[in-house]
Amino acid sequence: MRPVGIGTKGIRTRGLALIAAVLLLTLSLGAGTALADGGRHNGDAHNTFTKYISSYPAMAGVVGGDVGSGTYAGEILKCTPGTTTVIEALYHFNGSKHTFSALVHVEQTGLKAVITGVVTEAWLKGHPVEGKYTQITCTQSPNGTCFQGTLDILREFGG
Repeated sequence: MRPVGIGTKGIRTRGLALIAAVLLLTLSLGAGTALADGGRHNGDAHNTFTKYISSYPAMAGVVGGDVGSGTYAGEILKCTPGTTTVIEALYHFNGSKHTFSALVHVEQTGLKAVITGVVTEAWLKGHPVEGKYTQITCTQSPNGTCFQGTLDILREFGG
C-alpha cells in the first residue's frame, strides 16, 4: 500500500534518494575516521618534534602528537658528513602522555632527512620507528637552525 498522492515513480525516486543518502553518510563517516587519525593505519603512534643542537653533541627541543606536549632531548652518537650526511643518534621524547627513547639512523640530503630506528626504552619498547624532518630556521637554536619533523612508532612489525 502506497501513501496517498505518491505514485510508483515517486516511491522509486525517494528510495533511490534514501540509498544515495545512506551511501554518502557511510563514505563521510569513513573519511572522518581516516582524518581523525591523520590518515594513519594500523594504529601507529604519530609523534612530532622540533629539535636543535644545543651544545654538540646534545640536542634539545619540543615534542607533540601521541606522546602529548613535552620536551625533546637527544645525543648525536656518530655523524658522517657528505652529500648525504649519515647520523646515528638517541632521541628522547618526554611527552605529557608517554615517554620513550629510540636509537635512530638518519640520512640527511640537503634540507630533508629520513629516519629509521627502534624504541629502546619505555612506551612501545622494541617497536620500529620511522620518520622524517626538514631543516628550518628558528629562534630557539643558538645558530638559528632547527629540524622539524615526525617520528612514528609502528605498532605492527614489518609494515
